[in-house]
Amino acid sequence: VLRLTSFPDGHKAEDQAEGTNVAKYLDRGWCATENAWASLTKSGHLSLDLGKMRDGKEYSFDGLRLDCTQTGGRRPPLLPSAFAAELETKSFTNGKDDKPLVKRLYEAAFEEQFGKATELHYNDLGWGDAEAAQLAEVLASGAAPRLETLGLHANKIGDEGCKALAAALGKEGAAPRLETLYLNRNKIGDEGCKALAAALKEGAAPSLKTLGVDNK
Repeated sequence: VLRLTSFPDGHKAEDQAEGTNVAKYLDRGWCATENAWASLTKSGHLSLDLGKMRDGKEYSFDGLRLDCTQTGGRRPPLLPSAFAAELETKSFTNGKDDKPLVKRLYEAAFEEQFGKATELHYNDLGWGDAEAAQLAEVLASGAAPRLETLGLHANKIGDEGCKALAAALGKEGAAPRLETLYLNRNKIGDEGCKALAAALKEGAAPSLKTLGVDNK
């Protein structure tokens, strides 16, 4: 998924032709919706914000990927109820008809994509505790019953985020098939590890076979 969430270097909103929609990307209803769809289950390295590219800079493949993902504003998935509430703050040209439509479309996409997901890879996105907590809400809802692998490595998740994930995994039916959980290269300390260990001891993620955790 390629997103362009801001004007490229050298192109300013005030310089655009009359009638051009220059509202901020995430303030627009359909743009925000399409961004939310792309943020559901797409692997981290497959959703790039090209608005983060800088004029005159030469990019290698890895450099482009890092610049356009880690600072690309990729958000964790939202529960349909949270998405519907957030949608009320967005602008639509025809909001009366569009808002109910996109709510239904988002809920359908959410249920379909998470319902069939066996792997989720959200690594290298610069996510911290708030993003981990938001993802935890999705997991706790039981939306991903077939999930086998969850990758969250190389982010900025700390103890609070790890605690939120541990609590989510402890919910009945949250991740019954989860076998592999990657939390390597985050900022998780003793408190987060203790919370995760306690949750696993109490039966969270009963199918878990591989767990990676460190704060390197």
